[in-house]
Amino acid sequence: MNDTNNEILKTQQNEIEKFLLDPRIQRVAGFLSRGNGDRRTLFERMMFSYDNQSAPRSDRLLFYPLHTVFEHFIRTRGANADMVKFKLFHHRPTLRALVNTFRSIHAYGLTVPQKFQMPLMIVWNFTQACNLKCIHCYQDACSRPLPDELDLEQKLKVVDEMGREYVPFLALAGGEPLMGRYFWEVLERCRQWGIHVTIASNGTMLTPDMTARLVQHGVKYVEVSLDSVDPDKHDAFRGIPGAWRRAVDGIRTAAATPGLRVGLAACISRINLDEADRIIQLAVDMGCSTFVHFNYIPVGRGVRNDIHDLDPEQREQLLQILERRLQRKEISIMSTAPQFGRACFMYADMESRMALGHAGSGSGSKTRVLAKYIGGCGSARCYCSLQPNGDVTPCVYIPHRVVGNVKHQSIREIWQTNVYFEKLTDRELLGDHCGVCEFRPVCGGCRARADAYTGDILAGDPGCILNADLWERLSAVTPESASADR
Repeated sequence: MNDTNNEILKTQQNEIEKFLLDPRIQRVAGFLSRGNGDRRTLFERMMFSYDNQSAPRSDRLLFYPLHTVFEHFIRTRGANADMVKFKLFHHRPTLRALVNTFRSIHAYGLTVPQKFQMPLMIVWNFTQACNLKCIHCYQDACSRPLPDELDLEQKLKVVDEMGREYVPFLALAGGEPLMGRYFWEVLERCRQWGIHVTIASNGTMLTPDMTARLVQHGVKYVEVSLDSVDPDKHDAFRGIPGAWRRAVDGIRTAAATPGLRVGLAACISRINLDEADRIIQLAVDMGCSTFVHFNYIPVGRGVRNDIHDLDPEQREQLLQILERRLQRKEISIMSTAPQFGRACFMYADMESRMALGHAGSGSGSKTRVLAKYIGGCGSARCYCSLQPNGDVTPCVYIPHRVVGNVKHQSIREIWQTNVYFEKLTDRELLGDHCGVCEFRPVCGGCRARADAYTGDILAGDPGCILNADLWERLSAVTPESASADR
């Protein structure tokens, strides 16, 4: 890691950071973001009315002086004005994320990593039902919905609270979410609130009619799981003959659907590590916009099956492959391994692309500064999981640590009172090398892996090369015995 990268991690030199550390600015952020979602905040009105004839004339006049400043800034920075309007000023999910961020800075100040007063993203395991039998399924899905899954009224209540509380991003997973009851009703309610919805699917149900209907309901991104370039190997992993062909057909269909982007997601283990680069290339060749690496976590059916998890050296080899692919800019690269952020610091220069966890990636030193605040593990800090029956957990890979249920509590109450929120936003509490690591601001280790292997959610992540000694100590302990200790 070069000296400039090291300075970014250790100091707060950036102008934007100094600006946001000013208590006066934090008070202004709170003032501009006041509201409950039923009526647009001052910040939303200010941004939405910029160069927008459909906005109320009163707002265009009220914020005209600030709009003039915006114009000057865009011109002097050489930015594309139309792109700025589309990506920021008039893009409702982005505005919702900024309102959430402003409220969080007002409530907690600027913290490393940033604490959020409501999740930036919720992953909703929408149903337990699935038409595949994947041996590594973290959800231990089954063939039909369970009787205690949320009903229509309860699901719409969840979406309405997300809307009012400015939760900007929702990922619908499963099981297979396309098999979930009231799926289309929930999508329509999300569209009305301006919540950005992504779908995590096994791809087998993505027909042209299905993908067109997804676009009509506001979905712009679908992510399909594919674990090998070899159809037989993928089918063995997924438990159903022909799953590979149907998934590939689904990816190609989604990629060809106007208005819909598609990502390819792969769980990488010793079974398919040698294919990692070829799987990424397959994603490029099929027109995917994103490749997502999923860490194997020994939970769900993954506890009962020998998945051959990567050891720390193998995971580091994979991280280097992902980092090289990220810099090639052929396709966006994401990973559920928080160490991907650390790898970008270690193996690339300051102006190269940098992973930002759930937020994707960006280039340059400012992105590296941003990584301190939103990068790394987001469990119970900027992200949580909602189970089919309404249980809320810190992460989809930590299903046994239930912190509340939306049938009985609001998401806000659950989020702000659960025991893990304070613990997992303070990375100085982490054990083993994770607690002293110089890359702690951009990583923090995978809390799900630590929990699954040790029974301690604050332990070091045994999958990291910097915790190799921990992996050695645990190497004789099976996931089953580790789970039994919880």
